[in-house]
Amino acid sequence: MIHFTVGPLTRPTSLLGALRHFGVSATMRRRIKHSGVCTINGMAATTRDFVHEGDAICVTLPAANAFPPSPIPLTIAYEDAYLLVIDKPAGLLMHPTSSVRSGTLANAVSYYYEQTGQHGSYHPMHRLDKNTSGLCMVAKEPHIQHAFDKGNCSYERLYLALAEGYFPGRQATVRSPIGRCPDSIITRQVMEGGKPAWSDFTRLAANSAYSLLQVRLHTGRTHQIRVHSSYLGHPLAGDDLYGGSQELLSRQGLHAYAIAFTHPMTGQRIFVNSPLPPDMARLVTAAGWDYILHH
Repeated sequence: MIHFTVGPLTRPTSLLGALRHFGVSATMRRRIKHSGVCTINGMAATTRDFVHEGDAICVTLPAANAFPPSPIPLTIAYEDAYLLVIDKPAGLLMHPTSSVRSGTLANAVSYYYEQTGQHGSYHPMHRLDKNTSGLCMVAKEPHIQHAFDKGNCSYERLYLALAEGYFPGRQATVRSPIGRCPDSIITRQVMEGGKPAWSDFTRLAANSAYSLLQVRLHTGRTHQIRVHSSYLGHPLAGDDLYGGSQELLSRQGLHAYAIAFTHPMTGQRIFVNSPLPPDMARLVTAAGWDYILHH
């Protein structure tokens, strides 16, 4: 559902024009024109009807990407009328695939909407690998996702990673392109001609067995942190796809622990955090690094 109040107008404007001014994409405006249910101040309207300053606009669309609901518990780290930030556990896929039809985060969100009487849809702002834990942001409507892309509402993502071995530098920046390995549909690698990829690594603590790193992503390539960590010679603990051992962890030691963003509707700066899950926290505690996580 899209709802807003029309602001000051300098010339006659239709409802469709008001939607464009509000930041609704051309693709979405076409969908609204053909299948949307529109009201102006609670009265039925068409996209051709003129609007005036102060009019309350409401548009409802049939769900574009409805997923069958699955009763999977969700940890909601932040929610408002426009956005969800979910603390995803390791082992949960973001989307159904050709082989996995249900039991994913998309299905869990559909169930959550059903249980809470909401009519939102599922528009993830970024993706986490199945076995990466932590925060992922979901727009409840497509125009909210579009508003992030269109406006100056960029968001920062911070990760905590456990990499194998003693990470030698206090900081490292990797700006090496990533592409798909020629002989695999899953594995990625640093390669000439790949897509630009930029990761900043900060060593928080290290011993001879493993290092605790903070990673800031500037791009969002598939497996980016995992590939860049391996490229530096320090694959993530548990990441056997990229050269890591599963002696310490049974999945890659990667957790999306913080998101900061400017809200596209309110302009408010929002910060959301997530604690380390037990498997990674166990290794941090064993190394005596708990104090770092409380700073």
